Amino acid sequence: MNPVGIATTSAAPIASPVMHQGACDRHQCFNADLQTVELRAAGRLRSPFAATAVRIRHSGAQRYLPLTSARNSHVANEPRPAADFAFFRQPLKQNMALIGRWASAAKAGSQSDAWSQFVNDITERFFKGSRRQRVMDALILSIDILPPSHRADALACLLADGEEGMAAAEEFWEYIGLDRIPDADKDRVRSLIRQYGIGA
Repeated sequence: MNPVGIATTSAAPIASPVMHQGACDRHQCFNADLQTVELRAAGRLRSPFAATAVRIRHSGAQRYLPLTSARNSHVANEPRPAADFAFFRQPLKQNMALIGRWASAAKAGSQSDAWSQFVNDITERFFKGSRRQRVMDALILSIDILPPSHRADALACLLADGEEGMAAAEEFWEYIGLDRIPDADKDRVRSLIRQYGIGA
């Protein structure tokens, strides 16, 4: 008699079909993975394979590297946050005609057609679809590209242009400061700063 034939169904182990072995609830699998490999904040890897694992960071004093992107890498020496507007600053630096238009518009004043046209043109060219605040931020952070004799005019235009210009000057004045203003215009700029309450 075949001994297997007399075995009862309750005594024989029941194997799960092969097709169900790979089935795993996502959350259970994820938890299992977390239990198998634990990543520690110090950068060491602890797992059943720790003997052959490669440490990705030495323990001890932590070193923090500056976060840069490929887009900004060529302007790493520029002060933050001006480097964030490199897409505007770099072409502006190389375009003397555009700098001349900005200087002329600033001299004409914030209520002039020249100023409105200049702002509209750079918005369409560099900031299409952006809020006006972004345009004003870029202008205030690029004032140092203008010839020194036109910087006070540009600041006056931005301050008188509306809430966006004032907000840009308020937020970023510390990156500009009087050091970038020629001595002949410093008293005028101090007066503007007091008038509009910048840095107060």
